[in-house]
Amino acid sequence: MPPIWKPQPNEVLQQWVNVIITEALDDLNEWETNFINDMKIRIDNRWELTRTQQDRLEQIYADKTH
Repeated sequence: MPPIWKPQPNEVLQQWVNVIITEALDDLNEWETNFINDMKIRIDNRWELTRTQQDRLEQIYADKTH
């Protein structure tokens, strides 16, 4: 049985967004830039992200930062 998905803590999501903005903002395409800006607003307001949003944020973090 696969593990049950659990959302990341807000602090982790905030760190991912901050690192992406600091290290990789110039490397993002227009869609990714808009997505990261939207996720920053959601995280700053402590709104819960969907699994798809978290997965995409993690993918951008992994692909675009060092």
